[in-house]
Amino acid sequence: MRISGAGRLSAGKINEELHTSGSARINGDFECNGFNCSGSFRGAGNLTVHGDVRSSGSFRLAGSVHGDGHMRSSGSTRVDGEISIKGTFGSSGSLRVGGGVSAVHGIKFSGSSNVKGDLLTRRSIEITGSTAIYGNINGNNIYIGTGRVFGGRRVFKHPVKVYGNIIARKEVKLVGTLVESDVKGRIVIIGRNTEILGNVYYVDNIEINEKSILNHDPIQISAEELDIPRNMKNNI
Repeated sequence: MRISGAGRLSAGKINEELHTSGSARINGDFECNGFNCSGSFRGAGNLTVHGDVRSSGSFRLAGSVHGDGHMRSSGSTRVDGEISIKGTFGSSGSLRVGGGVSAVHGIKFSGSSNVKGDLLTRRSIEITGSTAIYGNINGNNIYIGTGRVFGGRRVFKHPVKVYGNIIARKEVKLVGTLVESDVKGRIVIIGRNTEILGNVYYVDNIEINEKSILNHDPIQISAEELDIPRNMKNNI
């Protein structure tokens, strides 16, 4: 199904992909076999997609997104609920999520992001750009990057702020990041302009840049103590 002008759909289900390049509105919960938005989309309920979700326009949803495939967003995206994807999730535009983001095969943010819940994946999480995460971050490897630099000067001391815990099954590397809670990983690398207000736990190795701030001495733990909380496991 294609909407290239102005269109309005009722709540329901279609057994095909939905393509919108104009102005589209859905009045309630909607289910389809693929979703592609390059215009303006407004949804009043939940969106369930049996396939990939792609958005390069303006996307606003009052409910949650649940997808069986991958999700890519390069425009302006706001989801008042949660985003739950069985593939990978990537955002290179403006992203606002009222709940958490879970994607089984990986998460990557490279734009401006604000997530009120947790970030969860079985694979890797990569974050650059200006980002605020109010929940916990859990993944196999977690890389939080360098922030924006103009003319050799950093615009923000902490381009990324994490208010919950960061837990990596393998490696966690933080640069230009403020973490208000704990950091835990098998290998932990604390890069420049990073500040950790909670505790830092590591299993095998830790590296600490001289231009970072740790409020407490790092604590070495066993691999068993790196166990992921059960409520986080259940969501991925």
